[in-house]
Amino acid sequence: MKLRNFLYLNTKLLDDYLSAIDGYISDTEIHTDSQTNKKSGHLEGGIPVVHGSGDAEKTEAEEIKKEVKITEASKFEKLFTYLDENDLKYYEFLNANNFDELSRDDFMEVLVSPRFSKLKKFTDLAQKLGKFANAMQPFADQPLIDLKAKQALSGFDALGQIKNGSEVSCVFSFEDKEYPLVAYLDEQYFKVLQERFVGQVYMLCKIQRKILKGQNVKLDEIFESFKNMPLNRSQRRKMPKNLNNPSEIKDVVRGPAFVVIPIAVYQ
Repeated sequence: MKLRNFLYLNTKLLDDYLSAIDGYISDTEIHTDSQTNKKSGHLEGGIPVVHGSGDAEKTEAEEIKKEVKITEASKFEKLFTYLDENDLKYYEFLNANNFDELSRDDFMEVLVSPRFSKLKKFTDLAQKLGKFANAMQPFADQPLIDLKAKQALSGFDALGQIKNGSEVSCVFSFEDKEYPLVAYLDEQYFKVLQERFVGQVYMLCKIQRKILKGQNVKLDEIFESFKNMPLNRSQRRKMPKNLNNPSEIKDVVRGPAFVVIPIAVYQ
């Protein structure tokens, strides 16, 4: 059994999969412990001719039942064991043959390094700079940032507020940078601060779709909802021609690649 330090664990997915396997889900179970007690006693007896006395032992068996909580780590181990017994695939890198063999709904464990999208990096940095400037301003004789810089930070902060509470776009890369994995992490299932979500990690995931060579995935497209609005021809003509992200935050993952559903990320 592997001992894991979880950085991310989608407990809803975990419960859903275990429910499908067992037909039910439980957060507690009954443990029974057997305990044997030996008690000593003194016996006396006699008949008219012979008298005697001696010690005797009495053995009693006792069962102790207690209700215990099933931990998230225990649930994960159960799911991992089930998948491992049903041909779970493990990869430290991928090649063309692996890519062709893998398909939608396959589970795999991979050794990868994560990075957040460029937009998230910019918005996180803007928020930190804004907080730093506000904290240090009382100790400065003049504004630490000029009006234009403040407006730019406010703009990025506004983008961060739009993305706040939604899924976090993340790219997981093998050491050779080939066949990247695009994933969308639900913020409520992070087990560590997001700035600690770095370094080489293991990920258990399910393939959602394959991105073939010549195809791509655009991360955190700001104007994606506008592009998908049901507009008539006249309205479309009035829309700006370029609704793509600015080059500074443009983030495109090109195939061959995968879009995956992450169950857990751990070390």
